[in-house]
Amino acid sequence: MSKVQVKSFSEAQELLSIGDEIDIELAFDVTTDEFFTLAKEWCCEGVKIKKGDKFFIVSRKNFFIPAMS
Repeated sequence: MSKVQVKSFSEAQELLSIGDEIDIELAFDVTTDEFFTLAKEWCCEGVKIKKGDKFFIVSRKNFFIPAMS
């Protein structure tokens, strides 16, 4: 899995929208609104947000979700 450091909220959003398995280090001061926007839009799709040593880390793992029948 690749680890990428981003300097803006828009960069993080762009990388998450690609859908690849990735760790994104949010190397900027994340506002409350940005944090909760990430949580609201991406956590339901399997993205995890955790606090690193200095910055938040957003992790996306590829996983299979079976179709509803």
